Amino acid sequence: MYLRPNRSLAAFALAAVVLGGLASPAIAAGEKDKEALKLHDQAMDEDYLAVEFDKAEKKLKDALKKCGDTGCTPAVVGKLHIALGTVYGGSNKLDQAKEEFVLALKADPNAQLISGLTTPELTKAFEDAKKNAKPGKPAKPTGGGEEPGGEEPGGEEPKKPAGDVDHTPAAEQAVNTPVPVYIEIPEEIGASKVTLKYKPFGATKWKTLEMNRVGGGFGVEIPCEDVTTTGDIKYYIIIRDEAGDPAAQAGTMKDPYRVPIKREIEGDEPSLPGKKPPRQCAEKADCPPGLPGCENTKGEKRGDKGWGATCEEDVECQSGLICLNGSCEEGKRDGDDGGGKPSTGKKNVIGVGAQLDLMIISSADNVCTQQGIANEAYYCFYPGGSEQFYGDPIAAQGTNGIQGGFAYSGIRILASYDREIVKLGGGTLGAGAKFGIALGGHPSAENLPPKPPNDDQALHLQAPSFPPIHGEARVWYSFLGSPFEHRKFRPYGFIGFGVGKASASVPVQVCDELQRNGEEVIDPSDDACDRSKPAVRRDLDAYQIAGLNFISAGGGVVYGLTPNFGFSGELKVMFMLPTFGVIISPTIGPVFAF
Repeated sequence: MYLRPNRSLAAFALAAVVLGGLASPAIAAGEKDKEALKLHDQAMDEDYLAVEFDKAEKKLKDALKKCGDTGCTPAVVGKLHIALGTVYGGSNKLDQAKEEFVLALKADPNAQLISGLTTPELTKAFEDAKKNAKPGKPAKPTGGGEEPGGEEPGGEEPKKPAGDVDHTPAAEQAVNTPVPVYIEIPEEIGASKVTLKYKPFGATKWKTLEMNRVGGGFGVEIPCEDVTTTGDIKYYIIIRDEAGDPAAQAGTMKDPYRVPIKREIEGDEPSLPGKKPPRQCAEKADCPPGLPGCENTKGEKRGDKGWGATCEEDVECQSGLICLNGSCEEGKRDGDDGGGKPSTGKKNVIGVGAQLDLMIISSADNVCTQQGIANEAYYCFYPGGSEQFYGDPIAAQGTNGIQGGFAYSGIRILASYDREIVKLGGGTLGAGAKFGIALGGHPSAENLPPKPPNDDQALHLQAPSFPPIHGEARVWYSFLGSPFEHRKFRPYGFIGFGVGKASASVPVQVCDELQRNGEEVIDPSDDACDRSKPAVRRDLDAYQIAGLNFISAGGGVVYGLTPNFGFSGELKVMFMLPTFGVIISPTIGPVFAF
């Protein structure tokens, strides 16, 4: 009567033991997954991308050791072997990569290569591994290899690539046709430079294109040369701030965007905002006139680079595009039929330069007599200082006069900006300005002229000060086209006006009738002065001072060493007003064009 309950209790205990024994291995089989996956992520996201394959290999082997026989689920074990095979592939150890792929497929028949880190060589090794692994169930494609298109297991659409900024890729594009890529970036990111990293189907290396501002965002076209076969083009976008630091991404190298390339597309042709859909490029075997890559009427071959692609010459761009400011853009140059003569002309030029001033000194007599009154252009100073001469020179042969010629006037350090305004004839008309400082000039008098007795007229005026400024506006004409062009000489002529003073000195000797500090009168036997009058001989510097305004005219030449950098040299004549003087000024300095 008590056996039945005891037998029921025993059966229940036996079932609990059996179920507990089955559950324990299942729980233990995944207890190391988290630790193993952490090592996996460190190896692939840090070491592998930094091309430190030895470190990545060690971490993955440590992860497999942690898993042991039952510590990780089959999916994690397969993932670790796939990653290790990928690392071996990066070191060109394809036999070892194949062995790891075999182990991965034996652990997990659905294991797939890592999207974004796959090469044709790894794909072949993986296919060979499938034949040797003989998994119990055939692996389902997941789109992780180089297969064009592809869906996730179960027929689901592929997941949207990770990233900080939303982006919608072109749905598809036809073969031999540039692929437009466009992205709008939130203002708070402060995008200054946007770079497209892309990999054509079957390629082993990523390529780079700088994206240009277009519409409300940034855009570029992947050129025809990388769209020559069907398959997926992969890409991701890197956004940098004003400091040049990465600020955000759309897609990643491991998880890129894809655009299927097909023989024929079913939907609308993709294009950048406000731009026409790119035209299909010519295949090598079929090259009718007028298509990119074909010869034009001038026998010149056009390239296949689309809108926004970097360039140095028009011939690199598709027909109908020109190379402007370093990128292919829509337009046509004057007199060009689409052939695209090489051109890197720029409309804006900024520069700095050193201007040497040489004054044409006029011959004159009595330069130190009644300075600023009878001789307003000349002022005399004692040498080596800023004390002005206020004496009363007597008439004596060979004194108080100067001979004409060139004299050093000073140096001006100037910054300039010039802008092309309109094309005129075979050249261009433009305008510009120069601003800077003048170094040199005459000293500022530290002493005042003496007051004349009995309110008589003063003998001299104090010399005006020398303001060290220079400002100039000008119009110019560049005779051979744009004011700046890569590897071209661009001669120009100009006229202008401005504000600035100039002065130069020559030595002069005077016989001063006025004595200073009890100086001795000159020896009457000295023929330098008139013997009939007591006078002191003085050696002075006579400054010719001109300005404060001027009219300028001259010419020069600009040569572009690179598409944006070069040198400028010019020769200028300044006619100083209202106190007249003539300054000859050569100038040389570097320029930057854009």
